[in-house]
Amino acid sequence: MPHPSQMSIDELQQIADRAGLGMTRQEVEELKPIYDLYAGYAYELHSIDFGPTEMVVQFHPDWPEE
Repeated sequence: MPHPSQMSIDELQQIADRAGLGMTRQEVEELKPIYDLYAGYAYELHSIDFGPTEMVVQFHPDWPEE
């Protein structure tokens, strides 16, 4: 996963266009710092090495029982 700071305004504009968001260049430029912040967090999460253990999350719709 490339570091988020490597994404240019033009690349972010292309992503917004492909998603059909219809954002202006100014809106994309305003969004870029927010994108960089959250993409940095995602980058850090993806770089964690949990080793060979598997993480499992279970959801029980009837919990807690009444």
